[in-house]
Amino acid sequence: MEELFQIEKILGFCEKVCYFFVINLLFAASNIPVLLFLLFAGAGQIRECLPLFLLCLVLMAPALSAVMYAMNRLIHGTEGRAFRDYKKGYCSGFMQKAGIGAGQLLLILMFWTNIEFFSIQVPILPLAAVFVALFAAAVLVTPNLYMLASRYEMSSLQTAKTAAVLLIAKPVLTLGNLAALGLVLAAYEIAAGTAVLFMGSVYGFLVMFMNQSVMRELENR
Repeated sequence: MEELFQIEKILGFCEKVCYFFVINLLFAASNIPVLLFLLFAGAGQIRECLPLFLLCLVLMAPALSAVMYAMNRLIHGTEGRAFRDYKKGYCSGFMQKAGIGAGQLLLILMFWTNIEFFSIQVPILPLAAVFVALFAAAVLVTPNLYMLASRYEMSSLQTAKTAAVLLIAKPVLTLGNLAALGLVLAAYEIAAGTAVLFMGSVYGFLVMFMNQSVMRELENR
């Protein structure tokens, strides 16, 4: 019985690893435009071709929501088959999630354009600093946006407002989300071959795990 229990634990661990791998594979397949851009243009051309790069990122919004939906099910022990969980998280409210992503990317483009304008074309340091702060906020709000979109049925405006409030009201979690991204990127630098197999799903898992208290607080209200 002890050996059987150990075998069951090993099999359960292998199932979790396979779940992570399949979710990450589906996440990568959902972001083929970004992969093609990085393959043919390269990361060094992002600044020069920023509008095209941001256009390629539009489909990342429902994909990231799907990852977070699946990881939340995994944390609560209610996960099913990886493909089914990912498909449900991806297709549910697809147009709304894509719309939220498009709106966020448009703001990022506007803020970056103003940063370059007020720092290079017409140097005005205070305005440049304001748009740098807005640009940083538009990027840092990303995990909050798609965590909420993956979990709750709210309007796009309400989702954006709640995400912005969490960004300011929960600075520790904001730093935690940023640290999760940094950890994943560091793992990619250290062991790219292994990290690329689990990078997206591990990031989604870390974000959802750290924000469980916030989600419980929202649900209690």
